[in-house]
Amino acid sequence: MRAQETPAYSPTDPARDTAATASVAVGEIRTGLLRHGASLTTDATERLLDLLPGEPVLQSRRPIDHALSPDVANGVDCNVLTSNGARVHTVGTVLTHAAITGGRVLQTSTYARIDPAGSRHRRSWAHYTARPGRLETLGRADADELAAGFAALTGAVAPGCLDVGAVCERLARRLQSSPLLDGCPPIKSQWTRTRWTALFVSKHDERAVPRADFVLYDENVRTISLLIPYALRESYRLGAVLELCRDLALHDWVLTTLSQRIKRISSVSGDRTRAVGELYPTISHLLHLWMPGARVEPQLARVWDGFERQPGFTRQWNTSVGWIRDQLSLHTLQLLGGLESNRTAG
Repeated sequence: MRAQETPAYSPTDPARDTAATASVAVGEIRTGLLRHGASLTTDATERLLDLLPGEPVLQSRRPIDHALSPDVANGVDCNVLTSNGARVHTVGTVLTHAAITGGRVLQTSTYARIDPAGSRHRRSWAHYTARPGRLETLGRADADELAAGFAALTGAVAPGCLDVGAVCERLARRLQSSPLLDGCPPIKSQWTRTRWTALFVSKHDERAVPRADFVLYDENVRTISLLIPYALRESYRLGAVLELCRDLALHDWVLTTLSQRIKRISSVSGDRTRAVGELYPTISHLLHLWMPGARVEPQLARVWDGFERQPGFTRQWNTSVGWIRDQLSLHTLQLLGGLESNRTAG
């Protein structure tokens, strides 16, 4: 994939497109713990996410500290694989940004909208940079096949093909190596990689019911696939879809990290004092991050409700938190029993 950095602009929104044709938005999100021993301060967060001088870093304090960098545009001239293995040549720009939640979790995200209507010839870069966050195919393509092909790429991306994950990874490494961070994360954790697609069907498409699929491939890779009927384009704006996907990726990472911590702690359950010692960083740095759907627009709440049923994020979370509380209660009872035995012996 050939990339060229360009100035950032606001993304083109499919919901505002007057054309009645189908289109697809694609992206990838990398989520992980900041390499810093404490929650990053508001000032340090703003400095870390200052990707474009003069462009504001958006911050909010409720319901949880959250900061979002401005978008950085990168020009791409590459192929996109379809579900049948065909390569479709695309040219345009992808947008990349970073977000920090709770002063703890870093997410880098790269995304674009693909217009499959196609053009007969490649145009000047000025044409593409005037349409930030949009890729145009050279020749007509099928939106369904583009969406399915992108979602299926859970492994290495073929040379010369669109690799939004590489852009995410590059920004994540750059931010993690910042001198603003001390390089000492409080717990060991893995990064997750979430690929997502949003298929905006055409005006004449008969599919009238939205669909959302979440697939876990392994400990690190997962996909989100959204099908958006034409009548819901206004409600399912690209900005709202981005927020939904970041929120899902964030809570999936928190749940995955907590589950991994519990497995680690369970391995030393015979030594309850050590197990509780392992729990303290988990309680201090992870539990307060769980607020599913808090930043998702009401129109997309039904998507979160669907994921709550299957795979059941909050159900698994509550079970994990209950296990942690049980361990603390057992440790407290053990300590009280030891004190009572000492008092009796004395």
